[in-house]
Amino acid sequence: MPDNNTDSTNTKQKSLRYSIIDGCAASLMTGFGDSYISAYAIFLNASNAVIGLISSVPQLLGTAAQLISVRALDRTGHRKSLILPSVLTQMLAWLPIFFLPFVWKGAGPALLLAAFCLYNASGNFSAPAWNSLIGDLVEPQKRGDFFAKRNRYIAIFSFGSILMAGLILHLLKPINEWTGFGIIFGAAFLSRGISLYFLSITHEPAYKVHPTDKFTLWDFIRRSPKSNFARFVFYVALMNTAVMVSGPFFAVYMLKDLQFSYAQFTISSVTAVLTQILSMPYWGRICDRFGNKKIMTVTGWLVPIVPVLWLFSPNFYYILLCQGIGGLIWAGFNLAAGNFIFDAVSPPKRARCVAYYSLFNNIGIFIGATIGAWLSMRLPGKIELFGLTIVLISYLHNLFLISGLMRLAFSVIFLPRFKEVREVEHIHTWKLFYQIAQGRPILEPILEPILEIFTGGDKDETD
Repeated sequence: MPDNNTDSTNTKQKSLRYSIIDGCAASLMTGFGDSYISAYAIFLNASNAVIGLISSVPQLLGTAAQLISVRALDRTGHRKSLILPSVLTQMLAWLPIFFLPFVWKGAGPALLLAAFCLYNASGNFSAPAWNSLIGDLVEPQKRGDFFAKRNRYIAIFSFGSILMAGLILHLLKPINEWTGFGIIFGAAFLSRGISLYFLSITHEPAYKVHPTDKFTLWDFIRRSPKSNFARFVFYVALMNTAVMVSGPFFAVYMLKDLQFSYAQFTISSVTAVLTQILSMPYWGRICDRFGNKKIMTVTGWLVPIVPVLWLFSPNFYYILLCQGIGGLIWAGFNLAAGNFIFDAVSPPKRARCVAYYSLFNNIGIFIGATIGAWLSMRLPGKIELFGLTIVLISYLHNLFLISGLMRLAFSVIFLPRFKEVREVEHIHTWKLFYQIAQGRPILEPILEPILEIFTGGDKDETD
């Protein structure tokens, strides 16, 4: 007689493998597509204001889509019935993203904005249901390890697709740039199709929600002064606000101000992905061992440094260093933040909480990108201080500095206001800072196989 528990475990394990493949295919889509939307907008002669809107308005519409999705999930009780149609719509959205600006070139930037809104809204519609589903499939004590592994594979495929897309654009720019964008967006379309297939064969555990698990947005806001999860949400949302003040304009800075070729732009982009790939196993282990809040604290104090580093040199190799440091820090922050949601929220409330989390994050993204777009048209290209005139390499340096200061302020205010929700091993924050300064997030995954040969696998991760 078959063991039902064994069958259930095997089914979950298969679905987790499918989830990794789905994530890899989706990362191919973002690598071929999302990573070059700003470059496409610049190719269409979009202004900085429009580039800011492309980074913000679709996210805001995505928020509305998530709120609708949660209500639909309450009614249907079936997560895949929401995930699959929305992923299909997102896949099909690549057709108008490319063809509408191609057909009506005069209105290219506006049409790109409209089509990208459809793309983001459909992708966001699936997010609450997908997070609820994957949360039910992953064992709580293995989340850090699983998502680190999944994110690492995703980063590898993202690395390859960004590199390949950049090479295609670089080679075809002298011949026909339209063709280059058509090829990479076509690859994004096909990649999402692969993702859709593996989502369709993923097992869906029964979705059970008690009426007491339902609460409105107003209930969430009203309880926020006493809610640990709400304070976490507000911190991440405000951090995204600060990030998006400068975030959309790094591509503008490299392609317009520094006159990077597509090859240089691509190498710069994949450098950040490469450090994410190398550091993800380290972050996954210490998230499981020391808690996601501890990792958010350490990386939350480091992310303000990232945009400020860009002020000191326009040298291509220095920019690669900045990107590498940024990729390393953001890998830890994003993994810890994503895992914290699963730790802090019970499964029946997960879809709703993910939607509210995304709501505040997307509002923050919209506000930050809007502020950045507005400031980009008004900030001076020089600074006069105590009779000394400093001519900036780019007026965008103002945005990088403002973004860094905002990140620092939000970390100072909010990091002490929420706490770890799991029982974890204690480690002093400064000890983790010291590990990062030693380069252990990068060196440990590289040297670990060599060390195991001589030590027999015995190591102390906290040294």
